[in-house]
Amino acid sequence: MPAETLAANANVALYSSMVVYTLALLAFTLHLASRAPSRAAGPGQERGAAASRTSVLVGAPGRPGALRGGPVGASGAPTARTPGAPEGEDGRGIASRQRGSIGLTLTYLATLLLVASVAMRGLAVARPPWGNMFEFATAAAAAVGLVYSALARRNRWEWLGVFVVGPVLLVLGLALTVLYTEAGELMPALKSYWLGIHVSVAFVAVAFFTIACAVGVLHLVRARREEKPPARPGFLESLPPAAQLERTAYGLNMVGFILWTFTLIAGAIWAKEAWGAYWQWDPKEVWTFVIWTVYAAYMHSRATAGVDHRRSTYIALAGYASVIVNFTLVNLVSTFVGMHNYSGM
Repeated sequence: MPAETLAANANVALYSSMVVYTLALLAFTLHLASRAPSRAAGPGQERGAAASRTSVLVGAPGRPGALRGGPVGASGAPTARTPGAPEGEDGRGIASRQRGSIGLTLTYLATLLLVASVAMRGLAVARPPWGNMFEFATAAAAAVGLVYSALARRNRWEWLGVFVVGPVLLVLGLALTVLYTEAGELMPALKSYWLGIHVSVAFVAVAFFTIACAVGVLHLVRARREEKPPARPGFLESLPPAAQLERTAYGLNMVGFILWTFTLIAGAIWAKEAWGAYWQWDPKEVWTFVIWTVYAAYMHSRATAGVDHRRSTYIALAGYASVIVNFTLVNLVSTFVGMHNYSGM
């Protein structure tokens, strides 16, 4: 197939994925709305419904329900469904489960379309499709979609869909309206097998950081709501408890941190081959190290006894803010221009 046709089909697949992601976002929104306690339910029923939704997302190995999301008690043993809770094995109503399943199915389809778009773009240019900001944004969004899709069904993360699909749609919209670049050749410094290794691992690391950021924000909101319960519970009270959300975010950040460590090391090796030195204080190199340092501080804080986990979460959120700076301002603002000036803008 001619390169021009492949590039055009890649754009069609990208637009199609955005349409399907929009439908998935709507389904997830309706799912969250249906998780909120009914106005007709009494206080006891609302408490029972919230209790029955409690599920451990990331826990110690061997704990029943630790990854499957089944209801567990404080001791880690499975608990029975609370009487009066909405119908469903984890306390959700039938309508809520159906909408969540529809949202997940649409997310799978949208992610497949987005991956196809990225692949066709790569075939059109006969290289890894992340040589400029547009290609990087779309590939990174595809990585987020793939990681979420792989984890969502197993862990019953339909409640997280709004907070993942929403940012993915935002990134794709910015990619098309602000960052779009025609398919073209790579700059000489990027013509290396390290492009496929270094950047692809960075995509996956950012995907884990993105999902962890969403869970971390929910943890902070949920913790505040637990300290000062509202007069009438809403959908937030249907989410897992703050402590379990925090453990989930920690596990995701740990995977992202390990992958980012490899990204940092691989980048230094590639820099040695391309420019003759492992480190030259280029803005991109500096911010990659800043991200690693902030997340290392988060890991240390999280492992330190007596430190409030909410404070650790704020450090993780600062790390994700550094990720955003690294992949936006460092690439687009002239003040940060260095040897990594590959945005294509």
